[in-house]
Parts: sequence; C-alpha cells; structure tokens
Amino acid sequence: MIEVRTFEGDASEASWFLNRVWQSTYGKTAPIPVWDKRFCDWRLFRDGQAPRDYLLAAYEGKTLVGTLFAEPAKLRLGRLEVDGSYGLRATVTNSHRGQGIGAKLAHELLRRHQDRAARLTLGFTTTEPRPPGFWRRTWNTRLFGGLGLWMYAFDARALARWSFTDNERRLFTLAHPFLRHRFREADTQGIRPYQPADLGHCTALVHDMLRPVTLGYTYSTEQLAAQLQYRDVPRTFVLEQDGEVRGLVSSHSLLMTGVGELTAEVVDLMAFHASVSTEDRQRLLQVAMQDMERRGVAFAGMLRGPGTSACLLLRAGWVPLPRRAKVTCLMPTCDLDLPADPCVFTHLR
Repeated sequence: MIEVRTFEGDASEASWFLNRVWQSTYGKTAPIPVWDKRFCDWRLFRDGQAPRDYLLAAYEGKTLVGTLFAEPAKLRLGRLEVDGSYGLRATVTNSHRGQGIGAKLAHELLRRHQDRAARLTLGFTTTEPRPPGFWRRTWNTRLFGGLGLWMYAFDARALARWSFTDNERRLFTLAHPFLRHRFREADTQGIRPYQPADLGHCTALVHDMLRPVTLGYTYSTEQLAAQLQYRDVPRTFVLEQDGEVRGLVSSHSLLMTGVGELTAEVVDLMAFHASVSTEDRQRLLQVAMQDMERRGVAFAGMLRGPGTSACLLLRAGWVPLPRRAKVTCLMPTCDLDLPADPCVFTHLR
C-alpha cells in the first residue's frame, strides 16, 4: 500500500533518490543536473531548519518510492505578495510508475495549499510542452511561455564533447575560435565577496529590481539572506561605492551530466542601483565571471528578466537562446486572477 506523507529523510537521502531516478530515466538522452547533498540542503532543508510543509514523499512500507518537493515562497501576483510555493519536481521510481503515485502527491500538495490558504505554486521548465496529466486533473493550471535564456561558454570544446546531438557539437566546435574572454581584464576595484552586513543594502537593490514583476518569486529578508550566502553553495559579489553596496551578482554551480560531466553556473540574481554606470555594471559581472572560470565552470546560464540588460550581457559576450522556457502556474482555486501578460521573475532550476 502506498502512503503519501511528509518526507522523513534528510538532504543526503533526497539527493540519492532524485539523482538515481533522474539518471536512470533521462540520463542517456538529455542533460541532467545533479542535485548533490549541499544543493538539496541549501534549497530544501537548511540543516533541518527549513519548513517541511511542501516536502512530500510516497512510501511503500518504509521504502521511498516517490517525492514531490516544493519550497514555501512569497510570490508576486500582480501588485500583491501572496503565500505559495515554488518548484515542482514530482519523481517516482521506475518500478512504481503507472500506479497513480504522481496524482496522489499532487492531491496532497493541493490539500496542504488549501489548508494554509496558499494562493498558487510556480514551476519552471525548458522541456515539457505542458504539465503532466495529474497536474491538469488536480489543479487549475496555466502556462506562460516565451521565457528566454542567456548563455556564456567558458569552454566550448568541453561543451562539444559533452553534448548529445551532432548539431550542438558542431555549434560549440565552430564557436570556440570566436570566444573572446574579455572578462579577464576586468578591474576589481570596489568589488568584493558578499558579507552578512550587506544584507540591508542588497535587500533594497533586489526589491527595486523586482518592482516591475507581476508574476514570480520574491524574497523575505530571511530567504534573501540564504539566497546570497549559505555555506559554500551560492557565491555573491557586490560592488561598493561611497561606503554602500550598489550592485550584486549572485550565482551557484551545478554538476551537469551529458556525455560525461561538466560544471555549469546559474546566475540567480543581478541587481544594481540606478546610479551605477554601465561600465561598473559590466565590471561586476566580469569579476563574477573571472571567479567562475577559476573554479572550472564550462558554461553559465541565466534567465532573461528584470535586471538582465541585453546590452550589458551582449557586451560581456553572453549569447541569447530561443524563448522556449515556460512557467507553470498551479492554483488551488479557480477564482484567482492572473496577469494577462505578466512580467515574470523566476529561478533557473
């Protein structure tokens, strides 16, 4: 008998289960991120201090056979901030598929949102054309497409060897001679790693950056503190001018499996005070890129959105990718009004 209840394990067990199922299911045909123990702890557990309201698991006896993990989150809906959750990775072991476990997890997540008066949950995808059937049958669902990505290749040859398709291998092979690593020349004056004392200024910068957003993730002070610094996972650089922090770039690294393994960097946040010049904005981004290269990152990516100036990124050598990414909105009730043409901010994970 399958029972759905709050996940009982820790970051190590979550990492083991997710990666085992993802790799066995998709690892031979598509690039897959590796959610290691440190990443799972950062996003979901916080050394046991994070709430487990939306950490769901399916058990057959004492055996873990499925999970559905979402983070409690403050979400922007129009001009309001509402309670909800973010991240929808329903994972069921291959031996137990076709038994309705995904639907049971979705029903339980819905019930918990209704009990807590949470208004919606957001997910992000670059591959699925639409949510799986159990989401559509259980929740009121809506997709917003047209989200684009930015990419920077630090090591095009490694990307060519790692890629699954001939077209991608040709693309990265041809791109290699044209890469110009101008970030290596960036002046580091006034740029340093983030410190906890910077949180107040960084909060103001991020809130200003999110001002135009009408659908997406927002931050409490506590959530932003963990986003900017948690053990050795996120790396944040700040630009200090006249004794105040006036710019930040925050990112984290992930191991990616394809034809082999390589390290990718995901830029989560980039925010600046209005007084910061284009040259200083570019310096801050380039210093962060210097750090990525030193750590052996093969490529970096970020979502297009508020704070990601096309001019700034193009000048730094980033390349825009097609607008294929989508945000999935799942709503517990049918009376929730979503913006018709939202300005979206979300995370690339």
